[in-house]
Amino acid sequence: MPWKLRLLSPCLAVLLLPALPALAQRPESEKIIATARESSQVMEHLDFLVNRIGPRLTSSDNLTNACEWARHRFAGFGIENARVEKWGEFPVGFNRGPWFGRMVEPEVKALTFGTNSWTAGTPGTVKAAAVLEPENDEQFDAVKEKLAGAWIVASGAPRAGGPAADFRRKLDKAYADAKIAGTVRSTRSDLIITSGMSRVDWNALPTTPVINMRKDDHESIVNALKEGKNVVLEFDIRNYFKKGPIPLYNVIADIPGTDFPDEYVIVGGHIDSWDGATGTTDNGTGCATTLEAARILMKAGIKPRRTIRFMLWSGEEQGLLGSAAYVKAHRDLMPKISAVLVHDGGTNYLSGIGATKAMMSDIERAFAPVIGLDAAMPFTIREVNGLRGGGSDHASFLAAGVPGFFWGQAGKANYTHTHHTQYDTYDTAIPEYQKHSSLVAALGAVGIANLDNLLSRENMTAPPGGGAAGGRRLLGIQLDELKVTDVVEGGLAEKAGIKAGDVLVKIDGKDLTDRESMIAAMQAGGPSKKVVVKRAGELMEFTVNFPSPNP
Repeated sequence: MPWKLRLLSPCLAVLLLPALPALAQRPESEKIIATARESSQVMEHLDFLVNRIGPRLTSSDNLTNACEWARHRFAGFGIENARVEKWGEFPVGFNRGPWFGRMVEPEVKALTFGTNSWTAGTPGTVKAAAVLEPENDEQFDAVKEKLAGAWIVASGAPRAGGPAADFRRKLDKAYADAKIAGTVRSTRSDLIITSGMSRVDWNALPTTPVINMRKDDHESIVNALKEGKNVVLEFDIRNYFKKGPIPLYNVIADIPGTDFPDEYVIVGGHIDSWDGATGTTDNGTGCATTLEAARILMKAGIKPRRTIRFMLWSGEEQGLLGSAAYVKAHRDLMPKISAVLVHDGGTNYLSGIGATKAMMSDIERAFAPVIGLDAAMPFTIREVNGLRGGGSDHASFLAAGVPGFFWGQAGKANYTHTHHTQYDTYDTAIPEYQKHSSLVAALGAVGIANLDNLLSRENMTAPPGGGAAGGRRLLGIQLDELKVTDVVEGGLAEKAGIKAGDVLVKIDGKDLTDRESMIAAMQAGGPSKKVVVKRAGELMEFTVNFPSPNP
């Protein structure tokens, strides 16, 4: 869909500032820019977060450590009120240790694989024969005596629906009776995507590993089995459960406002991550720029008119849990928040922001110092028909009527390659982009904080849905894997009849196997989607109609 782009020159930007004293604004902005450019610590923040602490799955010890580290980091900048705020707890925690796997026979070969979070590991090193998973009764009869203690290898990538339900139940019972070592399934490409179901019961913990193996490695195993070769696999997977309750936190730090201390501009990202890699671009990069923006403003001695609140939420990957809990616990603050600026799009530089017609003049005024900062990293302000929730923590605030913004980003990084995959590591972060984005976030926050008024909320919210590209969260639901845990009031899902507790089964006739298949189904086809859910053991179909994209 076409956007109306407004690329302002530095000279024109000055002309757009009649309501903001230019002589007072320019020295402050220049001081912020000079402070940011004389030295940057953004890559130091990122390095410690993702390499020293590591991945930060919600409910893990690493996440708890990261929240305390971030609080201490904010305090080290001179922010006296830096704190952690508990938003909830999980009944069971999960910590991932190292993992290793290889083919032992018919050749020795290292294997690339992962396991989902909150799933079983192995009791040490487990070496056992591999058995190709049967697809019908005849094949089952041929291998049933070989199942005991074996690694069961699915014949290909997870298929829509897998075996028929009755046969699937037969296999599951046979596997349980035979006490198989675990199952090995293929990814759809070289990307190993980590997800997981966080709601596990301490008294019924998963015990059988499920391995997601890179497609080419999986194919080599399947081919050897189909050729009648004896295949032996060896895995050592250190996944650990921890008895809860596990307390969960958001990190908060304020630079108090001088004129309107009880009004806020929020700058943030989410500190939790999946744990298949180190959680760098999702969302260590956003945490690092948030920390660096705070450092820049404190070192520059900036005194904003409104309070600038820096926030690092957790539980984002499980459905915006930390930010949603914050909004719910602080309803009285929502009318006093002028804007929420969320960096959660990876390492590409912050390249723009969308604003409604009613807030356009204020946004142009606030971001005038950003225009022309670096010709190689231009910044655009686009007029939109309404702000959109999408898939990050700003959506929690938008649902409460607060202007929430997801930065536009541009650059050479391939976010899809790292998003939730084994490649989400420190080396994928681009230092010059990180430094620039920290400065943009700092300038934008101060610009909005120093306006004479809060941003307008007139015609602020975009029509629910706005096309299928946003996947699960544009439906107006929150999910734990494919189970609906919450339904947004007035959202598309509620209007269609979907309820909390429903499990998503199909979209437009396509069986759903995980969140990735659900997102792919949402993105395909037209604006009208047929959604099948399982409710109390029964299948029910609903029609969700997304509005047409903005003109």
